[in-house]
Amino acid sequence: METADAVIAGGGVVGCSLAYQLARRGLDVVLLERDELGSQSTARCAGGVRQQFSSETNVRLQRLAVRLLRDFDAETGGHADFRQVGYLFLLARPEEAADFRRLVDAWHGWGLAEARWVSPEEAHRLVPVLDVDDVIGGTFCPTDGLASPADVTAGYAGAARRHGARLREHVAVTGVDVDGGRVRAVRTDAGDIATPVVFDCAGAWSAEVGRMAGVNVPVRPFRRHIFVTGAFPEVPRSTPMTVDFATSFYFHPEGDGVLLGMSDRQEPSTFSTDVDWELLERLVPIAAHRVPALERAGIRTAWAGLYETTPDHQAVLGPVEDVEGFWCACGFSGHGFMQAPAVGLVLAELLVEGRSEVDISPLSHGRFRRGELVAERNVI
Repeated sequence: METADAVIAGGGVVGCSLAYQLARRGLDVVLLERDELGSQSTARCAGGVRQQFSSETNVRLQRLAVRLLRDFDAETGGHADFRQVGYLFLLARPEEAADFRRLVDAWHGWGLAEARWVSPEEAHRLVPVLDVDDVIGGTFCPTDGLASPADVTAGYAGAARRHGARLREHVAVTGVDVDGGRVRAVRTDAGDIATPVVFDCAGAWSAEVGRMAGVNVPVRPFRRHIFVTGAFPEVPRSTPMTVDFATSFYFHPEGDGVLLGMSDRQEPSTFSTDVDWELLERLVPIAAHRVPALERAGIRTAWAGLYETTPDHQAVLGPVEDVEGFWCACGFSGHGFMQAPAVGLVLAELLVEGRSEVDISPLSHGRFRRGELVAERNVI
């Protein structure tokens, strides 16, 4: 039987980041992807990278991720296309404005000194196409921004291979052998691999991998849409990612056009990634209210991907208590791409060195059994 020090189930950006960090520490790593690397949720995300979260753990993870993306080219030999154009949150409800005002102070205490409160007038100066008549205020962090999901995934995959990791596409995990309370092997449709450690990086399908090991991984998939306009010079490439928090409508420059998105919070859990054009009909009046010029835009393309959502909208990270050797790196609730650089690093540190740069214990799998759930409020 083939052997490995660790097997990673899932070849999205999280799995590739982790494969790189483990392999560069000398571990014999096998990554298994049943499709192609980065072809699922990674390829369908909006590419945002932000640090403005309500959870201290998420803020610290994202500060680390931003640092790693800044150094990505030199470290991996790849190219992240990381553009720190900033993230602007617009707040039109008094209770949300008050919450974000408090968060600005918290962010400063957590090391995110550059995040600040902005008036409606400053928000309009930052993004002149905005209608801010009903906006109370907002928050802006200039070190947030955008990066390329495809390039980041490819960069980590290439670096992982150079360090000896075996990244296998079109190989599906079919089982996880557990004996005596610990992982012994991973079964695939191309043969079995003896290993003491398996990482569940399967995104929207993480619950399925968990069941193979007898572990309840509370992740459910929800569809999220993205629409991209034709050429739209009113939103230049220097425009920050802008989020209308009350409606979840967001946009950012994409090529010579604009990328638009909005959550459908009434849609039940689904694995469908078919585009629902009725959502565009609901999005248009909301988008035109916040950015009147968008009424003139034509939609060039659209796609849908899956959020892997947990009950508290926070990731599940680290070893599982009941099955030794089964680790989670999933449940990112729409933030997997932006958290991937930091998650790969801290999990590799935790496995190899027994400690990590960021304390991720609040995101442990055991929190669900203990009832220690604190919801991440800044979810789009």
